[in-house]
Amino acid sequence: MPRIRILAATALVLLAVAGCARTVSLPPADQASDPGCAEVIVTLPETIGREGGLEVLERRTTTAQGTAAWGDPSAVTLRCGMPVPAPSTLQCVSVGGVDWLQVGQEESVFTFVSYGREPATEVVIDTAMVTGATALDAISSSVDRTELVGACT
Repeated sequence: MPRIRILAATALVLLAVAGCARTVSLPPADQASDPGCAEVIVTLPETIGREGGLEVLERRTTTAQGTAAWGDPSAVTLRCGMPVPAPSTLQCVSVGGVDWLQVGQEESVFTFVSYGREPATEVVIDTAMVTGATALDAISSSVDRTELVGACT
């Protein structure tokens, strides 16, 4: 009888572990240890997405300071402590009081960097999983806590 209990307990533990999302490996940004990044990271939402809309993306554990990720597989990643972008002619959008430069696109994956904020924050969004507007709106209130040093014109 004790052997059956041990096997049952082991099976439950394995099922619980199998249901957990894997840790996301992200490289830290050069200035990830900036105190402004700590404030961004601790205020980020636990989920991105709308109830009843596209899939709600749960926040996952990451391997590096100043980083965050949502979804399994990761649909949104964030790295705080990026270099502050110089004035640019790239497309700039304002969401939630934060200006974002669209610095890259590969198929449905868009990369944005906060503009006029120190430290800068990079967000990579797979728009096949969540809209860019939804992801940036969810994150912007946290990034808005960084120092304002400029704005798009």
